[in-house]
Amino acid sequence: LLKNDSLSNSILICGNKGIGKFSFLKNLIEELIKIKVNTDKISHHISLLNNNSHPNIRILNKETDEKTLKTKNYITIDQIRKLNHFSRETSSIEYLPKFIIIDSADDLNLNSSNALLKILEEPPKKCLIFLISHNKSNVLDTIRSRSRILKFSELNHEDTKLVIEELSIIQNEEDLTKI
Repeated sequence: LLKNDSLSNSILICGNKGIGKFSFLKNLIEELIKIKVNTDKISHHISLLNNNSHPNIRILNKETDEKTLKTKNYITIDQIRKLNHFSRETSSIEYLPKFIIIDSADDLNLNSSNALLKILEEPPKKCLIFLISHNKSNVLDTIRSRSRILKFSELNHEDTKLVIEELSIIQNEEDLTKI
């Protein structure tokens, strides 16, 4: 779907906290960059992605309060409004879609959820919105209904060993049996 530009505009990725939903999204975006970008510019785009400075990618989390220096309780409506502006402005990189990652949609309050809903009702062209949720029941039903839902689950013991073997994380067979 990603290669054919037929991926849903809004995707809600659900699963327990810490199982790799955000890492999956970064890898997905990196793969799309490899498909869409000229070979000589791939490393530049991936470097921008890894430094959170790519002009076509916005990652939204709860902000820090400037006065108290504490993390706010929610993603604010102003943050969503800025995302709306970003999603609709002309991209300087036409051959690459814009990506918005909201980590986590569980942190949206009612006002910011409703502002996001307006974006999802009339999705911007060439913009993919990824919502990460640790508990999808915390996300408004109307947002869930406008999103394609992908459920991630934890790997069992055997699958974990297979991933470790495939990625060659552990070179020594003896160390693998200790897992």
